[in-house]
Amino acid sequence: MSKIAIAVAWAMFATARNDVLNDVFVQAAEAVKNSVVSISVYNKRGAGPDTRYVKAAYGSGTVIEQGYIVTNYHLLAKGSYYEVIYDNDDQLDLAPFTDGKMFLADPKTDIAVMKIRSHDRYPIAPIEFEDSDRVCEGEWVIAAGNPYGLHRTVTTGVVSYRGRNDIGFADIEDFIQTDVPINPGNSGGPLVNLRGRLIGINTAIRTETGGYQGISFAIPSNIVRFVSKELIEHGRVRRGWIGFIVKEQRRGPGGEESRLAVVSVVRHSPAEAAGIKTGDIIREVDGEKVHTIGGLIKAVANKPVGSRINITLSREGRLERVRMVLRERTVYRNIRRGMQQLFARYGIEVDEDAGRGDVIISYISPRAYGINLKRGDTVRSLNGRQITHLEGFARAFQKDGGAIERMVVERDGRVFEVRFD
Repeated sequence: MSKIAIAVAWAMFATARNDVLNDVFVQAAEAVKNSVVSISVYNKRGAGPDTRYVKAAYGSGTVIEQGYIVTNYHLLAKGSYYEVIYDNDDQLDLAPFTDGKMFLADPKTDIAVMKIRSHDRYPIAPIEFEDSDRVCEGEWVIAAGNPYGLHRTVTTGVVSYRGRNDIGFADIEDFIQTDVPINPGNSGGPLVNLRGRLIGINTAIRTETGGYQGISFAIPSNIVRFVSKELIEHGRVRRGWIGFIVKEQRRGPGGEESRLAVVSVVRHSPAEAAGIKTGDIIREVDGEKVHTIGGLIKAVANKPVGSRINITLSREGRLERVRMVLRERTVYRNIRRGMQQLFARYGIEVDEDAGRGDVIISYISPRAYGINLKRGDTVRSLNGRQITHLEGFARAFQKDGGAIERMVVERDGRVFEVRFD
């Protein structure tokens, strides 16, 4: 065969191969089209005949099983009235949940669910889920949504990294990082593989300009499936809870090594029942090494209530293995409302130390910007009132109308005051 003939044959093969690959992208984009909606968020202004609705945000949603839409909580939290438009420009009729709310949400994962009334009237197609644990770095993916309000937009890229955490976008982070072009308006839309199956929900970009700069993040489909199922069936996410607080300790010449030291064990927690003690060093969870707080949260937070986990720890130079059953975190009925208000307003959770009985800061949300608090801090006073136990904290918080002006805490033997704006 001549060189010309070989070149012609290779060109024909390459063209045919490119046509096949092109068809794969086209079919994947077509498969997801009937599962994507546009969401506009409005705020109400005025009253009576002067009432008007002002657009506060726009984004995307993904239709999942049983006539429900999953999207991002941060999108819906920007307003109180919602308009959902389907691909053919039909406006979907939303149904409230049993408590009258137009959506149910899990702020810790930034996931929210809306319900479609009489969903069988519309030609919508619930998206198919893929196991996000099977996603590979370098895999081609497609994002669908409504960037800047431009409906029915698809973009492509590859998976850059799996399991990204500790970046400060949500309380529980296990993001799929991609280089897919994502912009404002894509939030809540699907990220799919070349089979057109959901591997994640687009949620955020890393940017210094407000627009896409090559790094975007999606919540893995396995988390989306777990959280949305919990919200639909129970109205909240029942999470497994371990009940100890850790601090990252840096080691090595340049502080490049990290380990997790237990600084407090919560009273009546699975950790207390399992015998975990202050000073223990957490090494592994279910055989997986953990070195950071984000890694520990990722390993535990999305395990269902009742799960059994195995923790390997070191104590006084010896390796110990403990097993515990994860329970849902509960607080006393008489202080539950106040504790929910504390987290909603300030992004803070408090508990009672099992050994000392002190009130400790057990959780700080990434949303709690500018507050000089850390997990494990001991609360000594709240708004000038001395605090010695959890119920006393709750009473002081409620007595001041759920507002905090100042808090005195102790950290590593140092006592100082924290001011709240």
